[in-house]
Amino acid sequence: MYIQVDPKSGVPLYTQIKDEIRLAVATGALGPGDQLPGVRNLATQLRVNFNTVGRAYRELQAEGLLNSRRGSGTFVSAEGKKIGQREAEQIIERMLRHAANRVLNANVDSAVALTMFTQALMEGLVARDKPKEVNHSGGTSD
Repeated sequence: MYIQVDPKSGVPLYTQIKDEIRLAVATGALGPGDQLPGVRNLATQLRVNFNTVGRAYRELQAEGLLNSRRGSGTFVSAEGKKIGQREAEQIIERMLRHAANRVLNANVDSAVALTMFTQALMEGLVARDKPKEVNHSGGTSD
């Protein structure tokens, strides 16, 4: 699971973490029963306070998306399968609105911003659809 946060975004970090986890569940990157990184491990990875990750996990538990098992960790609950494409689109829409506001605040020309977005999207599609190479040990490599 890959989570990315932007401390300069103005959106609280715990909200960004929640959105990233919800998006991972909605797109199938995380499914029911999948284990999430430990709070301290994710906090270290994201370079945020562990209380920030803890708050995101607690709120997602309260919503029924995550389950915590004492001594075992935090897992996506069976409710995770109920998050669908529409919720993923809503999360992406919020992220894009935020990005649009940042572009406007930076006084970037809208045509330039659209070109940059289109290029980034196309590069992402190419990277996503690129066939994985099989190495000699039988695994895949990127």
